[in-house]
Amino acid sequence: MEWLSVREVHISGGIRVLSYDRSCNFLYPGDMTGERTAIEVQNYTSLFSDIRRLGLEVVGCDFFKGAHSHARPEWRIKPSSGSGWLTWDQGRDWSFIANGAFKKGDSKLYDIATRISHQLRSCEWRVRQLSESYMDQLNAKLQSGDFKDGQRFLDGFTELCYLAAQTFLIDACTLRDYLIEFYWHVKRTGSAKITSIGSLCSHWRKSPPTDPHGVEIQKISSPGYWLDILGSYRNLIIHAAPLATAGATLFAITGIVKLSNSESLPFVKLPLPSDPGKLKDDRDSGKHFDDPSLRLARFHNIIEKNDAVSALDSLTYANSCLEKLSI
Repeated sequence: MEWLSVREVHISGGIRVLSYDRSCNFLYPGDMTGERTAIEVQNYTSLFSDIRRLGLEVVGCDFFKGAHSHARPEWRIKPSSGSGWLTWDQGRDWSFIANGAFKKGDSKLYDIATRISHQLRSCEWRVRQLSESYMDQLNAKLQSGDFKDGQRFLDGFTELCYLAAQTFLIDACTLRDYLIEFYWHVKRTGSAKITSIGSLCSHWRKSPPTDPHGVEIQKISSPGYWLDILGSYRNLIIHAAPLATAGATLFAITGIVKLSNSESLPFVKLPLPSDPGKLKDDRDSGKHFDDPSLRLARFHNIIEKNDAVSALDSLTYANSCLEKLSI
């Protein structure tokens, strides 16, 4: 019976690297026809740095270990810097905190820490689901035989990509609020019950924070900062409209990246709408529907090409947000 020890590295844009050992490592889809392309890997531990030297962005890695080809993957997100597994490590550490709280009889801390550990795992898996949807989107477009750099297109896989992105954004904001609840629990100041970023910011309007952690949280949740933008995407989805059609219709975009070894790889991008806060406000006020440039016809309201190129990519954004929430 053959024992499997395989790593499948998820790359931004739907690209993959499959690694069996030092002598068997390849990219797929490796070219415009979907053929695999072999790459050089120095040793087992250098896999991720070797991939990055090619000019590719690592999202995470599936580890397959077992005696069967259908072995369940052990998935971990790879942070942008460092050699560890930040989100996975944090999920483990929060479970240790929960265990310590249980032994001390602190039921509230046990509950909060357990939920945070669970939600870190959930968000990490959501990123994998989004990455998988990117791969499906890329493969489907390549198999169509019509892949050109810079195309905007829409097919059955595009909606699935945006559904996966929506799910991540909602789960990420749940994790955000669990972390806020923990902050307030250990701060133990005041009698107000704080379980969300919204209630915390409302409290701070009357009584601004003075502790270092509170000051930092207030800063990153201020308008235009990353935690505020994350919340704006969540609010747009929950209270206004689906991500892909909240403003101009968001299509998938094809691209070709040239690697440092002169190889060229196809990829896809799923752009996020810009300024989600304003978009929600315009919808709430009715201004969005008064704009004569916005038509109900499906293909008359497509995001402009220049806007699509400069827009945030859904997978890259999700990976970045989870890394920040994990620190």
